[in-house]
Amino acid sequence: MAASNKKSISKKDIEDTIYDTTEALQSKAEDTYDVLLDRLKYERDGLERELKHEYRNARRYVRAHPEQGLGIAFVAGLFVGALISRIGK
Repeated sequence: MAASNKKSISKKDIEDTIYDTTEALQSKAEDTYDVLLDRLKYERDGLERELKHEYRNARRYVRAHPEQGLGIAFVAGLFVGALISRIGK
């Protein structure tokens, strides 16, 4: 009877250890997820600021040099059209 009591106690200890380990891993995973989410939000905000800045610079350039802007758009359109026609063949 003492042997079965030791088995049940050790089984209980194992179950407790597994439960505690699972809880610790889940907590660590949640913390890591939160850190990564915060980092991604920070990077997203930085990219948005950079994109808005570049957009404003492009608009200023086109307003200051409308002919060059149209020329660049025309050449880019020709290039994209040539690529599409080559892919279609």
